[in-house]
Amino acid sequence: MVKFDRFKVFLYYRDLEKAKHFYKEILGLPEHRESDHIWQYWVTPDSMIGLVEDGHGYLPASDTKPVMPAIHLAPEEDIEEFFNYLKGKGVKMLDEGVRTFMTDAKVFLAEDPEGHVLEFVKRIE
Repeated sequence: MVKFDRFKVFLYYRDLEKAKHFYKEILGLPEHRESDHIWQYWVTPDSMIGLVEDGHGYLPASDTKPVMPAIHLAPEEDIEEFFNYLKGKGVKMLDEGVRTFMTDAKVFLAEDPEGHVLEFVKRIE
């Protein structure tokens, strides 16, 4: 069986500058410029979200957003505090608050500037 060493997901945007601001300034993710139309934001040392400007790459930006990245918070992070931080920054929240999912996680959904739904997850230990 082949081994993999990292994971990347690419999302496509009509307004790349708004998306870059969200992932760098609001989420605080480290930024890496891959090219003039692709910016990468590292979630962990081996996983990243790539932002691609519409008209470049393999896919067009779309009004439908069929992919939902799930971003897991580190064990020491407080998910309720993070929810309130994003809400205070004007991020569109799709949940009224943090909710328990099944029995092993607390979660909430939010949207990035172009409507990609992001799931934020905190495992319950």
